[in-house]
Amino acid sequence: MDVPRNGRFKSSAVSPSNGVTPRPGNSTVVMGAGPGGLCSAYVLSKAGVPATVLEKAPFVGGLARTIRHQTEYGEFRFDIGGHRWFTKNDELNELFREVVAEELLWVNRISRIYFDGKYVDYPLKISNALKAIGPVVAARAMADYGRTRVEQRIHPSPVESMEDAYIDQFGPTLYRLFFQRYSEKVWGLPCDQMSGDWVSQRSKGMSLVTAVKDAVVPTKGKVVSLIDEFMYPRGGFGRFSERMADAILAAGNDIRLNTGVEKVHREGNRVVGITVSTEAGAERIEAENYISSIPLTLLAKIMDPAPPADVLAAADKLTFRNIITVNLMLRKPQVTPDTWLYVHDKNILFGRFHEPKNWSPAMVPSDDVTSLVVEYFCSFGDHIWSMSEEQLVAQTVRHLVDDLKFITPDEVIAGFTVRAPRAYPAYVIGYEEPLARIRSFIGDMENLQIIGRYGTFRYNNTDHSIETGLLAAKNVLGESHDLDQVNADDEYHEIKRVSEPVAAGRS
Repeated sequence: MDVPRNGRFKSSAVSPSNGVTPRPGNSTVVMGAGPGGLCSAYVLSKAGVPATVLEKAPFVGGLARTIRHQTEYGEFRFDIGGHRWFTKNDELNELFREVVAEELLWVNRISRIYFDGKYVDYPLKISNALKAIGPVVAARAMADYGRTRVEQRIHPSPVESMEDAYIDQFGPTLYRLFFQRYSEKVWGLPCDQMSGDWVSQRSKGMSLVTAVKDAVVPTKGKVVSLIDEFMYPRGGFGRFSERMADAILAAGNDIRLNTGVEKVHREGNRVVGITVSTEAGAERIEAENYISSIPLTLLAKIMDPAPPADVLAAADKLTFRNIITVNLMLRKPQVTPDTWLYVHDKNILFGRFHEPKNWSPAMVPSDDVTSLVVEYFCSFGDHIWSMSEEQLVAQTVRHLVDDLKFITPDEVIAGFTVRAPRAYPAYVIGYEEPLARIRSFIGDMENLQIIGRYGTFRYNNTDHSIETGLLAAKNVLGESHDLDQVNADDEYHEIKRVSEPVAAGRS
């Protein structure tokens, strides 16, 4: 269903007679053509540094690509799960504006939770959430949160699991109502088996107290806001990657699709080359610097010589969660006004969906039609991953018709699925030790940097992944940046503190 861009990018170039492709000067090989890897190559290309991007797939953009699907109604466009642009990093913001340029849109954010037949704002707005659960349950939620805080102060206990972290921030009642069901749907495991690191990383500084405080106490001098709008490319988030790719090629550098990395060769503490598989066969590529956004576990396993046995064992202990998107095209002007709708109902198999038309009207061929991107979270071999495309489309339509009452069967034009394996690194309790062992080994390679969600085994937002790509390129150019400090602040990633309202100063 993807539109291959092989005609615009170089793929599987013919190897030289000696089977080795050298790169002159301060050259860099980037493994992976997601937005993080492309950002590295884009920055290096602007600086005149030779760079080659290698991508196993026949397209750029990775999980942040945009898929084009032709129908009798015209072209529909779908992101995989939807990727909005928001960042606290001004330099990164300017880079995004520079790349997307005239295609930039501002989108009002409306995200809600579907909860026991009711709708609750997301992120939680305390007055809205307490109203939805009623006065009795609301009083219990406030009381047991207070009791939790008192007990934690008198008898402090470590926050280890996802369950511990949510209860610490919101109390047991709100945890069970608004966090437990959805989290267990996403991860496929009980919350007491998942590390609390995910919660601290995704909702830093947020709690019932801060939610109430920000709702009722004026902030002096600064506005505190959960973002209510974001930037988005008119033709889909994949346009960010596509436009970077065009600029990389225009600078004379290469993007090679259908080119998988098979081996990463090392001598001592340096990478000296990589072997790739192409349609023409195996080829060795050499450079001065290497940037990897491929899965960290895979990178460890393809090192040559092989890493110590404990590093390989550590790679086997880290797991990912897959997603499948069901992409529906509908004869209907609109399904909901939401940018995202999170579905907590246990009887509905999918976890959330978004309506691309609500992000940009260019995502559908006309005002008379719309579309949905419906996300299923799953693991290899489970009942969802094992379902066929036809079964998944039919299941999705049944939920939307019978359970949510959003559409009727005759409004469905067509549907198709996209499978995204290893989409989310899973922070299962105990993941820290094997991750640290792998990162210690990889970190010893003085000319190899790891970036992005896959490459670092870190549940970063898109802007954080791109920031690691930016900083990795700057390191190649002679600066010194610690990529581990990206997304290391202690504030919720969707809070922005500014001296004016967030919407002010837009161009």
